[in-house]
Amino acid sequence: MHLPAQLAMSARRIERTYKRLRSDAWRTALRSDWIGQRINRPWLARRYLEIMKQPLRLAPPIGFNDRVVHRMLYDRDPMLKHICDKVAVREVIRERVGAEFIVPLLGIWSDAAVIAWPSLPDGFVLKPSHGSGIAVLVRRTAELDRDALARQAQTWLQRDYFDQSFEWGYLGVPRRILAEPLLRGPDGELPAEPQVMTFGGKAAMIRVLTGPKSTPQRRDNWFDAEGAPLSFHSLKIPRGDYRLAPSVARRLVEVAERAAKGFQQLRVDFYLTADGLRIGELTPYHGAGLNRWSEPGCDRLLGRLWQEPNAIGMIPDLGQAIRDAAPHDPSPWIEQYRKRAVA
Repeated sequence: MHLPAQLAMSARRIERTYKRLRSDAWRTALRSDWIGQRINRPWLARRYLEIMKQPLRLAPPIGFNDRVVHRMLYDRDPMLKHICDKVAVREVIRERVGAEFIVPLLGIWSDAAVIAWPSLPDGFVLKPSHGSGIAVLVRRTAELDRDALARQAQTWLQRDYFDQSFEWGYLGVPRRILAEPLLRGPDGELPAEPQVMTFGGKAAMIRVLTGPKSTPQRRDNWFDAEGAPLSFHSLKIPRGDYRLAPSVARRLVEVAERAAKGFQQLRVDFYLTADGLRIGELTPYHGAGLNRWSEPGCDRLLGRLWQEPNAIGMIPDLGQAIRDAAPHDPSPWIEQYRKRAVA
C-alpha cells in the first residue's frame, strides 16, 4: 500500500477513536449526578418549553409535570431502581401484595441469540427488563419472524434506557430480555389496563387504557377512586367510553395502595385479565413529565396532591377540584420567560 493511502487509513482510525472517546466521555458526564444534572436540566427545560408551551418550574416544582422532571433530576431513592427493573420489581410486588398479582415469566435472557423460541407458547410478549413502554406482542407464533425479532431484541440490549429518557431509576439497570404470556381479558381480547395514580401511598384517581397500544383504537378513560368517570383525558389519546365497576375500582385502590406504600408518588399499572388482576409495572415517571390533559387544572391539582397527599380524602368532587385548579392564561408568563432566556 502506498504511503498516502496508509496515512489516510491511519487518519480515519484516529478520527473514529477520537469520536468514540468523545462520545464515551460525554455519556459518562451525563450519567454523573453533579455534571449530568447541570447538563440535563437546561436541556429538559428547553424540551419542556417546546412541547408544553410553558416554562418548567423546578425551584420549587409546582405542577405534576414539574415534579416528575424534578424527580428525574434529583430523586435518588434506591427503591426507584428496584421498581424500574422488570425483574427486581417482581419481588417487590410479591412482598407487598402477593405472588398472585405477578405476570408469569416465561423466560429471561441476556443475549437475544439464545432466546428459547420453541419453549414459548403461541401467544407471548417480548420486552426489555430495563426500559419502559417497549414491548412486542406476538399473537401467533406461526407468523413470527424470529430473526427480525431477535435483531430488534438485541438492539434493546445495546442501550441503557437512561441515555434516552434521563430517568435516573433506569440508570445501570441490568439489561435482559423477558418473555411473558399474552394476557387476555374476560372477553378473550387484550385486557383493559388500569393505572392507579397514588400520592403518599393513597389512590387519587384511576386511568383505564383500552385498545392495542400505538393504534387508532387506543382510548383513554379517567375515574375517581370510587369508579365515577371524570371528564378529562390525555391529549395524546382520544377519550373512550369505558365503564369501571365500583367494586373493581375499590379492589384496584386497595391493591395499589399496598403496592405504593412509602412512595411520594407512584403509578401502579394493572391488567384486568380473565384470571384476575395482574400488576404490569410500578411507574415513577408518568409520561416523563410531558403530560398534556384536556383540562389544564389536572397538572396543578396533581402537583398539589404530590405535595399534600392528605388532601386526597378532603376533596368531595375531584372533577370540580380539577376545574377550579385551572391556571390563568399563561401567555404573558411564557413571553416573560422567553425574554429572560434571550437576555
